Formats: sequence, C-alpha cells, structure tokens
Amino acid sequence: MRVAFAIFGLGAFTGCRDSKSAQQACSPSCEEPEPVEETGSASTDSGTSPSAEETGDARVDTGTDADDTGSPPVNLLEDPGFESGAGAWSIWGGAERSESAPHSGRWALKATATNGAEQRVGGLEPNTVYRLKGWGKNNDTEPLLIGVKDYGGDEVRVSFTAPEYRENELTFTTGFTNTAATIYAYKHAGDTPAYADDLVLTADGPSGRALVWSDEFDGSGPVDTSRWNTESGFVRNEEVQWYQASNAARVDGMLVIEARSEDRPNPDFVAGSSDWRTNRETITHSSASLTTKGLFGFQYGHLVVRAKVTNEAGTWPAIWTLGDECEWPSNGEVDVMENYGGNVLANFAWGSDSRWSPIWDSSHWPVSDFGPGWADAFHLWEMEWSEDRITIRLDGAVLNDVDLSGTVNGAAACEGLNPFRQAHHIRLNLALGGAGGSVEDLVLPTQYVVDYVRVYR
Repeated sequence: MRVAFAIFGLGAFTGCRDSKSAQQACSPSCEEPEPVEETGSASTDSGTSPSAEETGDARVDTGTDADDTGSPPVNLLEDPGFESGAGAWSIWGGAERSESAPHSGRWALKATATNGAEQRVGGLEPNTVYRLKGWGKNNDTEPLLIGVKDYGGDEVRVSFTAPEYRENELTFTTGFTNTAATIYAYKHAGDTPAYADDLVLTADGPSGRALVWSDEFDGSGPVDTSRWNTESGFVRNEEVQWYQASNAARVDGMLVIEARSEDRPNPDFVAGSSDWRTNRETITHSSASLTTKGLFGFQYGHLVVRAKVTNEAGTWPAIWTLGDECEWPSNGEVDVMENYGGNVLANFAWGSDSRWSPIWDSSHWPVSDFGPGWADAFHLWEMEWSEDRITIRLDGAVLNDVDLSGTVNGAAACEGLNPFRQAHHIRLNLALGGAGGSVEDLVLPTQYVVDYVRVYR
C-alpha cells in the first residue's frame, strides 16, 4: 500500500484479481454485536471446520438429537426432506425430486452430473457456530456433496460415495456481519444418480473467537496513546499531507481522521535539498496516521474494522498491517483496505530479489459496482489469518486471499523468511495525493471515520 510504484490497471472492469478470481458480493451496510472481553486464555477459533470425508461406517438413524432441555433443536431448513416441493429449494440443472430412493418419507433429491439443489437460509446470528447434517447415498465414484457457502467463511462440504444411506455432518461459523447462508446438495460429475435427504441445520451456539485487543473509540477526546502511536511529518510516497497527531480524535464514539488545508512553513525545510521531505518549503495539507507499532502486535487471528471510507478524488484512506521484523517490503504488508481512484483494493506484498521492489498479490473493486450510497455507509473489513492463509473480506465477501506457502522473501532482504509468519502491527491513515491522485479539486476538510478495531483469536 505504501509505495508509489504499486500501480494497478484502472480500466473498465467489474472487479478483478491480479493473480486469481475472487468473489464479489458486498452488502450496503453491516453491524456486529458488541464483543465480550476475554476473561481467560484465548481459545481457538472454531471457524469453518468441516467434518472429515465420510468414515465408511454406516450411522444408524436415531432421529434428531435433543438439546440439554430435552427438546430437539430447531431445524432451520424448510422442507428438509424434499417432501413438499413448494419451492423452498432451488432445484436446477436436471436434478429432481424422486420417489425411487428416499431415506425417509416419500421423496429425496436425485442428482446426477453438474446439478443439485440449494436453499438460502436467512435469520441466522452473526459470529455463531451452526451444524449441518445430511443423509446421502451414491452408486458412483464421483461424490455427492452436501455443504454450505456464502456465510462469511470458506465453503465447507462433506461427501458421500457409499451405495447405502449414511449420515455426515459439518460445522461452520457465520461471519461478523452475516445473517444468511446457502445450503446445497450437489453432484459435480458422473451420470449415475445419487440421492440426498433429511438435511438438518441447527445452531450450536456462539463461536469460540476470543477478543484479545480492541479500541472502540468510546466518548470524545484525544486518541488513546496506550493503544496508538502517531506518525509525524512527510512520511512516504511523496504524498502531499503533513502527518500530525492533532488531525485524529475520538468524536462521539468514533475515530475521526481529518484531512485539512494548511499554509505554514515546513520545519524540516532545507534549501537545495534533494529529499522531497525537506525540499518543500510549505506545508499545504495535513492529516493523521495511527499505528500500534511498539504497543500491540499479533500473529494469526482475526482483525475486524468497521469504517466509512472517503472515496473522493485525491484521498487515500487505508487499513493495513506491517511485519515487525525486516525492512519493507520484506517485512510483509497486508492492505486490508485501500480506497483510491474510485476503487477498493485488498493487497499482499513481500520481498523479491530486488531491494524496495515487492512481489504483489493484488485485487481492486470499483466502488460504483457496490451500488448507490455505498460510500456513505459503514462497512466491515476483515483479515482472517492462519499459519497457512490470509483472507481479506468486505462485508463478508472475499476480496483477496493468499496461500502463505508461496510468500517467501527473495534475496533482497531477509531471504527465505516468510513475513506473514511473524507478528504484525496495525495501521490506519488518511493520505492525500500519491496514488490517491490530484488534490486540486478536493474540498477540505474531509474525514475518514472508524467505528472500532478488534482482534480476535
């Protein structure tokens, strides 16, 4: 994010990845429940852990399990056994309801090659673990799949290849903004029919994510200096703003970073200097940049930031992280959010064989594709980080992800180090100029507003 030569094509597109395709489905706004502070050690994120492939042991159907009160948990699916045919399921591609091989009742879903059924389930709770069970039978080596997608996490599924009905199950955790999920039964290939029946979706309870650090920016006043340091001066990318602490404040429970016009001498000015930081005689603009460096860092976990971007020509707001060890870019950079040129970007950078020349895995998404009023609302950005992968989401939709087996530094600096397997610190800033473009027509002051920053494990 922080280098002027990180250039992306900004021609006509509907959202693209430089390295691979990504999903785009951003909602106009989002909310997250208030967190409960951690009282003990951090627990492992139950996340989207699927069950293993079927074990080969047939399970006896004993009915729906009861909860601690003796009452069976509520099945959140409509027509779970495909009995009514009333339209709860979207059955497509040649799949059909069939009476030839039900697990119970009269009907089951019959699927062959590249067809199946899906049901969109609403009314779910964010950040909650759900359990999906289903029965399947299949005389083909090509598996029948029962799974879940579009819930704020990676697609999860279980497979069936046995010729008699067997039950399998999986669990998944809804995203911080997600209140719906798509449940499906599907067969990818093979003309031999397979059957799915008696699907059950129930809530297990709150996720195991533990809040380990946050700033809610409650009240009004200066930024909390026990959580944030502020940068000062002309810092990077030959941007036009002078960074100063006074441009960031808590205002009615929000962090407000304000860009302003200025007209005062540059205290670092040196006549005849070749350094852009010192050869500017005048400070014409100011803003703020906050960092947790030296105060808080994390290695693996889930960063969640609720913010409202500027999306104005000349502005460049960002949410990003940098590794604590090694020089840039070999310390590793994650741009959870950049907004400039009418686009939202999500990027990863690490070291190459040439100093100061990063390897980029980048994505950019036109704000105009998100719908009218999108830039006027708050949205949720997430960085989900494990030892193997980092995924960046916007309002629950994946903008970019990277496999960490391939993010090893080249020879320029810290050769062989994987900079995404070390602690990172968090940065929030509003830059002007640089990649943000000309500030000539920018009306100031303008504000970048952040509701909260939270880190879970």
